[in-house]
Amino acid sequence: MKDTVRRAICFLGLFFSASYLPRAANEVWSADAPQRVRIAYASRSSSAMPLYMALQKGYFKAEGLEVEIIQMNPRLGATAVVNGDVSFATPFTSTFRGILQGFPMKLVFIHLKKGPYYVMVRPDIKEVQQLKGKKLGVATIKGTDQLVAEEMLQAKGFNPNQLQAVAIGDGPVRMQALVSGAVDAVSVAPPHDLMLRKMGYPALAGPPEVGLPSAGMLTSNRLIKDNPLLVKRTLKALLRSHHYILENRQDTIQTLIKWLPQPLDIAEHSYDGELKTLSRDGIMTDLEIDAIIARVGEKKRPLDEVRDFSFARDAMKELGPAR
Repeated sequence: MKDTVRRAICFLGLFFSASYLPRAANEVWSADAPQRVRIAYASRSSSAMPLYMALQKGYFKAEGLEVEIIQMNPRLGATAVVNGDVSFATPFTSTFRGILQGFPMKLVFIHLKKGPYYVMVRPDIKEVQQLKGKKLGVATIKGTDQLVAEEMLQAKGFNPNQLQAVAIGDGPVRMQALVSGAVDAVSVAPPHDLMLRKMGYPALAGPPEVGLPSAGMLTSNRLIKDNPLLVKRTLKALLRSHHYILENRQDTIQTLIKWLPQPLDIAEHSYDGELKTLSRDGIMTDLEIDAIIARVGEKKRPLDEVRDFSFARDAMKELGPAR
């Protein structure tokens, strides 16, 4: 089993460079040709499954969209969207923080309102106070995984300021860092937590009772103004993907294994721990958005400047009520 898991880690550790992407903003679309859409996601993990499922089931194609999903460092997401390198970015905290800092963007859809993160540690670490002075591997500094890990540890009586956060990147790379001893703990979501457990690395905390969204759809004000129909069609395809995932556990698990080669029990864990919590409407309340702003932003901005769920609502009306 360890060899299987290690092979899966090596596969997951491969990611694509976004350095040579042509600018989406410069595409010229005709009325009849499929409209090209590039979506940046942070990690090859189950949180990106709605994108992959929408591709596999032809939901994007049915909306007249030619979609490319691209793995990208979450800290680059906001800049890539504003520059027109991609149409949407899915990493939530880093991109949303960019909006709060003044990037001309909005949150238009939410995949997961609460990411099920776990703090995984070396086998010799038995309790939280042993983390004093240790290194915590995270995707990016002050990203969702770090903030949630710190909140969980703080709830257990540990001062997170006594940890040294180290930005490592993708979930599989964080796993490798823990296994190699480069860090003492990592914050990861399914399936990576169970993969580490099978290798003898325990969970010191998780999942959180109160978490942060791990993935959404964030786009530029320019795209919202210039091509609102594209935004609505993209979200409509993703809503269809959400509903399919929620209503078809077994097929979703098999599709997840194609997306992320992994043992069946790990894929089942990913579905039950994360994918079954997908939003049915892609919308968050203003109270939920306000709470997130208070947790991740240094300054408060008017809600109308940071979110626009009108496209998700319109897409839901066209799809009809979810079962």
